[in-house]
Amino acid sequence: MLLNDSYSIVIIGAGPAGVGLGVTLQNYGISNFVILDKDKVGSTFDNWNHETHFISPSFTTNGFGYPDLNAVTPNSSPAFSLQSEHPSGQEYATYLRTVSLRNQLPVIGNTEVTRIIHNHNSYQLQLSSHQVIEARYVFVGIGDFSYPYSPEIPGKNFGIHYSSISDYDDFEPTEQTIIGGNEAGFDAAINLAKRGIRSTIFTDTTAIDSQSPDPSKRLSTFTLNRFLNYMNMIRIVPGKELISIRKGEPERYYLTFSDTTTAVSQTRPIFATGFAACQSPLIKETFEVKNNRPVLNHYDESTLYPNIFLIGPQVTHDDVVLCYVYKYRQRFAPLTEEILARNGLIVNPMITQAYKDANMYLDNFDECDVDCEC
Repeated sequence: MLLNDSYSIVIIGAGPAGVGLGVTLQNYGISNFVILDKDKVGSTFDNWNHETHFISPSFTTNGFGYPDLNAVTPNSSPAFSLQSEHPSGQEYATYLRTVSLRNQLPVIGNTEVTRIIHNHNSYQLQLSSHQVIEARYVFVGIGDFSYPYSPEIPGKNFGIHYSSISDYDDFEPTEQTIIGGNEAGFDAAINLAKRGIRSTIFTDTTAIDSQSPDPSKRLSTFTLNRFLNYMNMIRIVPGKELISIRKGEPERYYLTFSDTTTAVSQTRPIFATGFAACQSPLIKETFEVKNNRPVLNHYDESTLYPNIFLIGPQVTHDDVVLCYVYKYRQRFAPLTEEILARNGLIVNPMITQAYKDANMYLDNFDECDVDCEC
């Protein structure tokens, strides 16, 4: 596919957000758009550790108005196409590529956007190929995994990030130290325990103790059940905010916490401290950033520049965190309708209803309270 000089819409990133929005644009009759990716469709998931799996389960319930939790379109299902309840990253990449091919999405790979320049009523996108293209609307869907976050503390370079672990078999049978008590921290500890390696999790707050019913804030049942099988191999030390790491001799790492306590690790600490796409220059230059999250208006739009939107797991509105596929996919249809409205175009009510019937339409964040009686 050839790259033109001008588009109505450019989507940056061919992950689940970019692919899902692309199909939604097509369903609403929008065709003058392109999806750009620095690699290929789903490439970020190819880089996941082969033992890392989706914590949200896949199940083919589409016929009853509840699309597979990990699907990015109303009529697809990773469970059906992959025969996997908790897909691995590599499996999910295959699903995304299947969706892209079946819908003939206009994806151009190996094309990195290096800068976004606001130019009156449009944007100029500078590419790694030195080409410049113009777009009226830009959707940034670069995802999280390419931007691992490590705390800005003295000695942070002595740690290794969870995302850089390619094979747990490479670890020596020495007790490991993990910083961070959410999903990634427990996943690392569980995979180490499977190999007979003990670990200690130091964490300021831990999802395993959360009383919130919101799965964005508590440990998933998938991870919790795996943890229970190895809990005798995993020690959890809560209330510990790491503020520095110092390397000693021989291979020892001295950890200092905000409460002035210390600990010694015989191995490099593993940072399971999450991801922050706001580290990307594209987001730094086009969005206001607060608490490592891009600040958005009601339309998931930059508060600094008009007509540039964020899609994907970094979308947050006050206490509403849309970090899972089944959450942020609900914004594809309302955002597409907003683009149509800004151009004075009529929205097909049948398409709107189809997305609502599939529970893939969220336009009121006040309705997002998670209330479970038992």
